[in-house]
Formats: sequence, structure tokens, C-alpha cells
Amino acid sequence: MQLQSLQVRQYRNLQEIAVDTSAQFVVFHGDNGQGKTNLIEAICSLATLRSFRTHRVADQIRWGQDEAFISGKIEDEGHVRELRLKLNKNGRKSTIDGKSPANLSNYFESIRAIVFAPQHVELVRGAPQQRRDFLDRGCFTLQPHYLESFRTFKKLLSQRSALLRNQNFDLMQMEVLEDQLAVAGAYISIKRQRLVEGLVEPFVSVHTHLTGQSTVGIRYRSTLGEGDESERAEKFRMMMRERRDEEILRGSSLVGPQRDDLIVSLKEKNARAFASQGQSRALVIALKLAELDLAQKRGVYPLFLLDDLSSELDAIRRGRLVEILHEKAIQIFVSTTNLSILEKSVENMLQYQVVEGQISGI
Repeated sequence: MQLQSLQVRQYRNLQEIAVDTSAQFVVFHGDNGQGKTNLIEAICSLATLRSFRTHRVADQIRWGQDEAFISGKIEDEGHVRELRLKLNKNGRKSTIDGKSPANLSNYFESIRAIVFAPQHVELVRGAPQQRRDFLDRGCFTLQPHYLESFRTFKKLLSQRSALLRNQNFDLMQMEVLEDQLAVAGAYISIKRQRLVEGLVEPFVSVHTHLTGQSTVGIRYRSTLGEGDESERAEKFRMMMRERRDEEILRGSSLVGPQRDDLIVSLKEKNARAFASQGQSRALVIALKLAELDLAQKRGVYPLFLLDDLSSELDAIRRGRLVEILHEKAIQIFVSTTNLSILEKSVENMLQYQVVEGQISGI
């Protein structure tokens, strides 16, 4: 999977950009505040239909403009398709070769991406929701149809919470909904569990290569236990019925995969409580690279987007990270203030300087 070209119009401070991206490494460099991250964000938005910086579409549109556009030609196993994303007050609209996809899974069969940005350090030290998001994105990267299953789960969960707030609900309606939610939740739980099991070995391996330390680990903490999918569904069903009265008092669902967590350990301690800023960066990068490794083992080759390489690791670890990326058979997009980090060690690279939202090649 390779993004061969990129066009961006009226996106943040990027007025109109058209650039060749047909290389293994594509590097955007320049001073801070010039638009490097905006280019990485634009590629992320095209590949995932969401920004890694904001949930508001309006924030991504250039000041004073009504719409923004991102498009690119993606080549995969000899097939070239043109993907296009339009952003305006009505939200997002994506097309493939000029036509609306039948569903989102079809769109994501054409392009996927894994992203690391400075704010992702909170994946380790932040709230459990951020780690659940990481797991769900990882499941989606491997299997785009996971998105539809996750949306079904969220819809059913919302419907049950609405019934709980309406204390005069119909008991039969509640039980039917709980049966459906139990099946959907068990599917989410088992997919996350399998993802984490696949991430363990590459996570430890990459972290060891990156830092020289191997005393790390990850495990999935599921409220539905360790059974198979049918056992988890039955446990979820029983938990909902046992705690229904308490949930009615609180007006929300208290059990299920929406309460799960990914436990990241460092030296046999929970990294959320004990990891320093630098240690957290290395852990998150190792998690992202483990996700990439697992995807490749499953025959998926997503784009890898790395924002602000200059600030995230010390010189030794940056060098090791570049070595790891150079060995991957994937396309990598990097933003940096220091081009020398890459110049001596990377072949098949396109370099673009970014100044006030405009770019020039080297």
C-alpha cells in the first residue's frame, strides 16, 4: 500500500498543495508552526476519516473558507485508486474513484494508517478510554468490518442506557436488548483480547531494540473474563441482570467492554502510575510499531505516520527507531525540524521543506 500523490486544499494553513509522495520515506521538515503537522494530519484524515488532533471538522478548514479537500492516489498490489475527502459544515464525505463507497469498510479496504504524534504519550498515562481507543483502532486496522460491529455495540449500549434512565421501561424490551448487547459486547471483548495477544511479542521485541530494556508487558483486563466468545456473552448477560437495579439508580451501564482496560507494565509495575515522560514515549512508540508488525503478519501494510520525530526521543533512540522503520516494507511519513536525523541513514526518500503552508522539494 503506497500513497503515490497527495493534494490538499484549504486545509488548516495549507491553501493549495500538490505533491509527489511515491517513496518509502516522505519527510516534511521546517521550523515549528509552518504546517508540517498539518500535512501529516491531512494524510491521517484521508486514511482514517478522522484527525488525531481534534474532533471538530471546522477546526480543520482554513480560516475564512467553507470547505477543505484532501485527495490522494493509493496503489496496492498494482491497483491504483483515487480517494477524496471533503470537509464542510455538514461533516465529512469520502469517495473512491469519484463514487461514494457502499459502506465505510469498503473505503478502508483501500487505505489504512497507524499514527504516532506527541500527544499520544497519554495512551500510557491517561484515562482507560484512550487505551480502549487504541485497541479498537488496532482491531479496525486489521479488519475494517470491525468498525461496523463496534458501532452496533455502541448503539445498543446507548439504547440500554436510555432505558435505564427511564425507570418505567418494559422488562421484556430490556431483556431482548441485553441479549443483543451481550453478543455484541462479547465479540468486541474477544477481538480486543486476540489483538493484545498478537501484540505482546512484537511489543517486547521493539521496546528492547529501542531502549535496551526488556522488562515490559501488556495484558487486556476484561470485565467479561477469559472465556470464549459464548462464555463472555453469557457472563455479560448475567452481570447486566445482576446489577440492573444499581444501574437504574445511576442511570448508566456499569458493566461491559466499555469498562475494560489495557494494562501496560514497566519493570512489573503499572506504567500508568510509574512511567516517566520519556519512558511513556518509548512505550507508546513500541505499541504503535507492534501494531504495525502484527498488521504486516496478517498481510496488511498500512501507512505509518510519525509526527515531530525531532522532539520525541533522544538521539540514540531516534537512530534505533529509524533503523526499525527502514527495515519495514511500508510507506512512512515523517515531520521533523531536523532533517539530519534521516539524511545519512535513509534511502528512497522524498524531502519537502514546509514554510508558511507552502512546500518545496529538495
